[in-house]
Amino acid sequence: MGDRGKVSELAGLSAILGLAALGCVLLYGLRVFISGKIWYLYLVLNLALACVPYLIAVAGSLAVQAAAPGRPRKLMVAPFALAWLVFYPNSPYILTDFIHVVNRTYLRSGAGIGNDTMLWYDLVMNAAFAFMGHFIGLVSMWFVQGFMRRAWGGLASRILVLVAILLSGFGIYLGRFLRLNSWDLLISPQLVLPRMGEAAQDPKALLFSLAFALFIFLTYASLVMFKQLSLPREKAL
Repeated sequence: MGDRGKVSELAGLSAILGLAALGCVLLYGLRVFISGKIWYLYLVLNLALACVPYLIAVAGSLAVQAAAPGRPRKLMVAPFALAWLVFYPNSPYILTDFIHVVNRTYLRSGAGIGNDTMLWYDLVMNAAFAFMGHFIGLVSMWFVQGFMRRAWGGLASRILVLVAILLSGFGIYLGRFLRLNSWDLLISPQLVLPRMGEAAQDPKALLFSLAFALFIFLTYASLVMFKQLSLPREKAL
């Protein structure tokens, strides 16, 4: 596929994902209309953050095509891979927002609609946001593995994906329980790194991290197998 074909493919996929994300926002808008409250606004914000690694991955995919093979290409894609590694946990993190549904934190409609009905609506709405956020992250992982394979080879691309999966589970823990995010690591590493070290020694943190890492691995492996069936000539894991 030529450069123009690749750009067109990326644009088409981005448009589809954008429309799907807009559908999630419409679900949220209806929830606001029913309740008169903006309780679930964080879902919209977290979905926007989930798109950041995708944008980085798309930019890296375009950059690898523009760079000359060899050392220039390796140097070109390295910053994209590192930035993606830092921001990727934002995508699966949105799965933890189900805690508010479990706790029925915002189960008040204010419009004469029964709580049981609103509970199901909130479940569907949160599931839509969680699925889209996580799926967008998986697609970004596929793109990153692709441009890393072209620039650094298959082994390096696999290592990066495995590191991302392991670290993302830990990153989700840091975000949910220590209220840290990717920006904190960039802005105040001297404050974040000691807290990360303490969390790494907590058995509960490790169990949580491994559970999410396994979930991400299984879902990404499913995506890879689906892509291999659809595109048998394209190499993946």
